[in-house]
Amino acid sequence: MTDPHHFHTALAALDLPAAWQMDVTIRPRRRTAAIQIHPGGTVVILVPPTAEPDDIARFVDRHRHRISEHVHTTTRLASNHAVKDFVDGEEFDLLGRSYRLRLVTTPPPGVDQLPAITADGVLYARTQRPELVRRAVIGLYRQVGLAWLRREGRRYEVDGRIIGLTYAVRDLGRRRWGIYTSPSVHTTTLHWAAFGLPTKLIEYVLVHEQAHATQPGGPAHGRAWQRQMNQWMPDWRQRQTELAEVGRHAWLGGWNRSS
Repeated sequence: MTDPHHFHTALAALDLPAAWQMDVTIRPRRRTAAIQIHPGGTVVILVPPTAEPDDIARFVDRHRHRISEHVHTTTRLASNHAVKDFVDGEEFDLLGRSYRLRLVTTPPPGVDQLPAITADGVLYARTQRPELVRRAVIGLYRQVGLAWLRREGRRYEVDGRIIGLTYAVRDLGRRRWGIYTSPSVHTTTLHWAAFGLPTKLIEYVLVHEQAHATQPGGPAHGRAWQRQMNQWMPDWRQRQTELAEVGRHAWLGGWNRSS
C-alpha cells in the first residue's frame, strides 16, 4: 500500500489553489479514484491501493475545474449557525414572528404557564440557570411546532389521500429539517429548529415530507415525488434554494455558555 505522503508530493507539483485543503485517503476496496468535497471546502481524494501518485495527480488535474466549482459552493454554504444568550432581550424567531426573551419569577397577567409567547412579541421564561432556560425554550418550539404541524399537515393528508399519518417534532441533528418515516411508522417529523425559519420555508419542509407520505413510486425524489411537489408548491425549487442559504444561519440550539 502506497504512502499517502507520495500522493501529496505529486499533488503539490500541480500548484493547486492555496485555499484548497487537500487530503488523501487510501481505500483498500476501491478500484478507481474518486473525489469528495466536504463542508467547508476540504477536498478528499479517495485512492485505490494500486494507484500511482502521478496517475492520481493527473486525475485531479483533469477535474480541477469541477473541484473549484464545488469548493466554492461548499465554502459559500458552510454552516454559521446562530448562538444564543439566554438573557433578557435575546431575540428568538418562531413561526415567522420575532420574540424578545424576558425572564420572570412568576407568570405575568394573562399567562397561565411558562414558557409562553404573547401577542406583543415577548417570550416569557422562568428565571433559572441558562441551560434550563434553553431546554424550556426548545420545549416551547416543540410544543408550538407540533400544533402547527398537525393543523397545516391535515390539508395535504386530505388532498393526497394520506391515511393514518402521525406527526412528531424532535431534534434531527444538523443535516435534516424533516423526515418521513415509512411504511409501518408512517410519520412526518420536523426538526424543532425548523419552526425558527421564515414561514414559507417551514411550509416547504412540511410539503417536502408530505409528498413522501403519499408514498409515490420510484426513487425518493424521482418524477412521481416531483409531480406531487409541483402540484402542491409550484415554487418549491426556489424555496429549496432559499432554505440552503437561510438554514445555514438558523439557530439549532447553540448557546453561549459564558453568558
